[in-house]
Amino acid sequence: MFGRESKILKTQSESHPMVEYKPVSDRPSIDIGFPLARDSEADISTENGANDTYLAPECSRTRRRCESFARAPIKQTFLLLLAGIGLMNIGYQVYWLFRSLKPISCNCGETVSEAIANGCRYDSFAAAWLPPACRNDELIDRFERAGPNPDGSWQYYGDRNKTQVLSLEEVSMLPETGGHFFTTHQWHLVHCAYYWKKMFLAKEYGTIIEHRYDNIAHLEHCEMMFLKRDLLDTIVTEAGVALHSDVIVTAKKHKDDH
Repeated sequence: MFGRESKILKTQSESHPMVEYKPVSDRPSIDIGFPLARDSEADISTENGANDTYLAPECSRTRRRCESFARAPIKQTFLLLLAGIGLMNIGYQVYWLFRSLKPISCNCGETVSEAIANGCRYDSFAAAWLPPACRNDELIDRFERAGPNPDGSWQYYGDRNKTQVLSLEEVSMLPETGGHFFTTHQWHLVHCAYYWKKMFLAKEYGTIIEHRYDNIAHLEHCEMMFLKRDLLDTIVTEAGVALHSDVIVTAKKHKDDH
């Protein structure tokens, strides 16, 4: 019986030869409790560790370089802003230097039409036509509302007896005829006060004070008028209207000519 079984096995062995298995790796066996992936992870980790040691300094330098590039536009903008402010300041100082060196005329021409063409305006508290550089328009508007009339206007006359009333426009046209206007003691006092305001504000606004009033003689004249005891509505002032304010021009001496 055993001989028969041996013969059968032998026959099967010859007909089905044994498959020979070879190890896929020469590495030693590992604990079956840990997956094969652990060795792979360890190897990868070791390899990456070596790479990290090599790449870390380069990454650090790149990061610093990027941060430096990011900060560069801010620094450049700040420096450009400072440079712009500096140039504006220098330009402003140069402008005022040249303006102070070059005298600015307060003359407006030979006729009222020429004065208007030259951009001049009648300055009622200066009793003169003046170009923009020599007047303070805000003060002019305030003066023309500071009078005793209900609308704030002032009283102007063509004679001392107040028989001929003049409007402000008629007063402004007096250079065409060479005439004069007459007005009150109150007008004269407020005229002086407004010129002091104009002088005080001249530095802030850059207003040129015309030679006609920018002198000690006019200040002393205003001092005298304030010390007078005339009634405010008394007609004490006779004046002409000037087209040339760079110099004091008077046709004749008047009692209270300002």
